[in-house]
Amino acid sequence: MTPLLPIRPLPISLESAIGYLLRLGAANDFQSLTWQLNYRKRIGMPAQSFEEFVKLATGHGPNLQQNLWGPSSSDLPIQPHKKLGIKTTYWSLDHRRWCPDCLRENGYWKTEWLITLQVACPYHRRLLHEHCSACSKPVGWYSGGLAHCRCGQALSFAPLTAASDSVLQIAQLISDKLAETAGITSTSETSCPVDEGLTQLLADVLLPRFLDLLWVLGCNGHYRELKKSLKVHDHHCIAVALPVLESAAQMLTQWPQAFHTFMRDSCDQSQAHALHMYRFVGSHLLALNRALSHPELHFVRYEFERFVSKHWKGVIADRHRFADDITIGHPTILAKEAQEILGITRKKLTTLINDGHIQGWYQQSKGDLRYLVIDRQSVLRFKQGFTGKLLTLSGAAEYLATTIPHVRQFVEAGLLAAVHKPKGNNDRHFRWTFTKPELDKLLGGLNIQVHVTPECDSVISIEKICRDRSRDGVDLCTLLRAIQAGKIDGIARDPCHPGIRGLLLNKQQFEAWFADQLQTTQFFPIKLAARYLGLHEQMLYWLRNQENPYSFVPPEGTRRSGLPKTLLDSFKSRYVWSQSLAKITGFNGRSAARKLIKQGLKPLTGPSVDGNATYLFLRQDVQDFLKRPHSAKI
Repeated sequence: MTPLLPIRPLPISLESAIGYLLRLGAANDFQSLTWQLNYRKRIGMPAQSFEEFVKLATGHGPNLQQNLWGPSSSDLPIQPHKKLGIKTTYWSLDHRRWCPDCLRENGYWKTEWLITLQVACPYHRRLLHEHCSACSKPVGWYSGGLAHCRCGQALSFAPLTAASDSVLQIAQLISDKLAETAGITSTSETSCPVDEGLTQLLADVLLPRFLDLLWVLGCNGHYRELKKSLKVHDHHCIAVALPVLESAAQMLTQWPQAFHTFMRDSCDQSQAHALHMYRFVGSHLLALNRALSHPELHFVRYEFERFVSKHWKGVIADRHRFADDITIGHPTILAKEAQEILGITRKKLTTLINDGHIQGWYQQSKGDLRYLVIDRQSVLRFKQGFTGKLLTLSGAAEYLATTIPHVRQFVEAGLLAAVHKPKGNNDRHFRWTFTKPELDKLLGGLNIQVHVTPECDSVISIEKICRDRSRDGVDLCTLLRAIQAGKIDGIARDPCHPGIRGLLLNKQQFEAWFADQLQTTQFFPIKLAARYLGLHEQMLYWLRNQENPYSFVPPEGTRRSGLPKTLLDSFKSRYVWSQSLAKITGFNGRSAARKLIKQGLKPLTGPSVDGNATYLFLRQDVQDFLKRPHSAKI
């Protein structure tokens, strides 16, 4: 059994995981975070997760570890849910950030200090520090002690830099939402009151979306364009993040007047009568509108739409999506809005007008463009009496959020039944007929709750599977059939994507199903074969093209169809590398290879032999070597 450390401090509520490792080491007279590497190496503890290491080293189980949040060190990965669904770019592990007063009074490193956009301490009303007050250098996690820089300066004493009231309010909200997301009752350390209107505005916005909101609004306000965090150099530094946060804080604390002022300054007022909206608002403001499409952030889109509907004289009705109170009394609407109300295509709408079911007419604009204008009441009357809903092939593809060829595949595979299918070569789109209930059967997995953080690592979308695994042999029809058979569970849906694309699967369950699929595959393309063997793709190409005794050559006539599974299994039974080498020796692949070479065992290929990226050993050679008495030193 792994020996426990003599001193085992209890985790503190909302303490950072990496900060707890630092505090645990300091309690046992280890003055650097590198202690855990030396400790695990000394006692022979294999590579494992953060939770397993803490449990073995301290005896603290899940109940005590539930106070620890945020990312850990790279060699002790933490469970994905500990990152609270926050994007990786919003976590800062490049260097430490801290409030000297909190560090002096409490003696631990808070999780909120790791968040890129948390730049102030709301309790002590001061900006966080990230540089040593003596040497003026950033304090890294692997240099210095719990509360000291590597130069010896105490981190708990530093000059105070005051933060603005708006930034402090945002910092207080980040702190409160972090506690809310972690399921922990907020502490009494609330010395910075937040405006009641701002609290109500952001009441339903969870922390991951709140950080998105701050970054998008801040970049638009500061840089006057939408930027991704990775596109901003050193975005994890306070000096870079602070002006972005100040711009966002100004807009939110003076909402919506400050946002409308920003919109008015950014729009081209000379294009108020332009036909197309992008000429008035500009491409970067349209990007702002699209970036905040999550339901939690609809209040921003509402103000965007309200500003556009008030100041732009165009005729495209999409601008009123959230401003129904403005357009509810209009007697006429555009064709596109009528299509959305009825859920039909433009062709079907035109047919209904020609048949007299709906009243509509064309209006001529300046120039050659014409607009189809519809009587609102006739649309509402038709919708009220409209019982069944028939869709064409293109309409079914749009409803399922997929392509027309995919719909045909679903019909051929028996996943979807068409009411009418053209015979012979008469395969025009509008000849096909589907009922909405039949399409809803295929979308049955989407009748589940919306996932709050669809970007987290515990789920995977069908869109991502089809995009990244198509070369690996993942077929959409096979995947849908597995979902219908209950082999894979659709656990949630992405609110930003309609139809099939929005279905989120249990990632662990999908990977297990995919591994089972690999076992039934008889021929593997190079990329899938590399995944099956756990080798780099380029390494597999090199091995396939060699004629040496230790490589493999596919049987005659099978090279074009791929590599047979029997050949890959034979290769795995004869040679060892990386993961298989780690299993045999107990070390990771690269460390084990170096130690074997140092002990005199010669690899067949590798970086020091012929420049290849992976060391390859004969399995029998490694097994014979490990039986020798001196091999225990490895």
